[in-house]
Amino acid sequence: MTTGTKSFLDNLSIAKKTVILIIVITIGTLIIAGTAHFGVKNMKNSYDSFFVTSFSTIEKLESTRKSYITDMSIPIVERKNFKDLAKFKKEGFRKWKEFLESYYKNIDKKDETIQALVDLSQKEILETNTIIDNSLAVLKNSGEKEFISIAYNSLRTRLSSLDLMLSKLMQYYYNNAKKTHEKNTKLFNSTQYMVMGLTALVAMISLFLSMLIAKNFQNLIQNLSEVVEKTNKENIKIQKSIIDKVDNAVKEAREKDQIMYQNARLASMGEMIGNIAHQWRQPLNALTLLIQSFGTKSLTGNLNQKFIDTQVDEGLRLAVSMSNTIEDFRNFFSSHREKEYFDLKKSIADTLDMSSFFCKDENIDIKVEADEEIRLFGYSNEFSQVLLNLINNARENFKHRDIEENKKFIITLKKDSNGEIVVDFIDNGGGVDESIIDRIFEPYFTTKHKSIGTGIGLYMSKQIIETQMNGKIEVKNITKVINDTEYKCAKFTITFPSV
Repeated sequence: MTTGTKSFLDNLSIAKKTVILIIVITIGTLIIAGTAHFGVKNMKNSYDSFFVTSFSTIEKLESTRKSYITDMSIPIVERKNFKDLAKFKKEGFRKWKEFLESYYKNIDKKDETIQALVDLSQKEILETNTIIDNSLAVLKNSGEKEFISIAYNSLRTRLSSLDLMLSKLMQYYYNNAKKTHEKNTKLFNSTQYMVMGLTALVAMISLFLSMLIAKNFQNLIQNLSEVVEKTNKENIKIQKSIIDKVDNAVKEAREKDQIMYQNARLASMGEMIGNIAHQWRQPLNALTLLIQSFGTKSLTGNLNQKFIDTQVDEGLRLAVSMSNTIEDFRNFFSSHREKEYFDLKKSIADTLDMSSFFCKDENIDIKVEADEEIRLFGYSNEFSQVLLNLINNARENFKHRDIEENKKFIITLKKDSNGEIVVDFIDNGGGVDESIIDRIFEPYFTTKHKSIGTGIGLYMSKQIIETQMNGKIEVKNITKVINDTEYKCAKFTITFPSV
């Protein structure tokens, strides 16, 4: 490089040197890519012609030769199964016609030598077909002896002549394929050397310009080191401030989740109070009648010790039953937060007992499929809360779609082949709208009117399963046959890791 050129480049700014480097690399790359593209394209076209024209044609000719020469030689040499000649002739002539169709389709690409060989081969095949037809006629009318004496030598001679002609035609195509291969090899080598030369040239220019840019960058970095050090100190302060803000935001989010969780439990509590009232109604009526019976017996003078003992026992039994009902619901809403092993099947049964009034009142049939006892380490009450949310969500869906009959819940509990615990909750309420199925676990998302729906039930269910119990909850629409009727169903799948 001349002194003037070097001085000119040294005086350029780093931005201009970068632009020049980018231009050189870009133009060089385009030239290399263009050269390689056209070279490879030419090779591709040649190879396409090579494979399609030559090898496909040779394959068709070989199939024709096999039917006429190889297959026909078997009955002629063994002097039996002469009737197979008709089959071999038909197959060979079909292959020959396929070759002719391909040949005449590209007739502009054929030379005079190929044309002459094709014409001669066509003549040989037609004459061979005539001899075969005549020989088979003799075989049919006069028998094998006459066939052998009349057609044996002439047919073998004709097949030898046809074999020679087809072999010449195949050899000619093969020679053309070989020439094409040599041509493609030369083209490939030329393109390769050209690409290598251009690549080396672009690399040398790029390397020189890169060294100049690197030198400028070194000076620039040295000047910016103090600025960077100062900026780093400021960034440390900013980072600490951001960490404090993030911690506060996380704390606030957890507090909001806790509030949402409490709201969800309060909503379920309202449902449960109605269930308690229903389960107490019958024992209270019985207690009322029991108390009234004392007055009646007293007025009639039939109040005796036996009657008193019997009624007292019955009253105590009713009181214990009502107390147990309260205890069941008190346990459900207890606030203990210690994880423990609990029986999933029993937890499902207890939850269904607490919601049985609503399901019976709304004519909902519930089926539980759980063949084995499966224990899970987690929060029993929280799992019951999730199941109640799914039940209430399905009930609301039945009401929203005005479904009055054949309402079904199917709950299955099992372990899969990997040892994971899987709980499936299926309802035949028509599934979840596909336009919102990806959003139903979002907080405050609800399809109900705001006066009856908060949109936190399914969100909290997801938080309980995935955050507190290390599981996973998903939903999808399925088609299921229930009692010989096909329904579109929503399927919620809860998966817990193996324990």
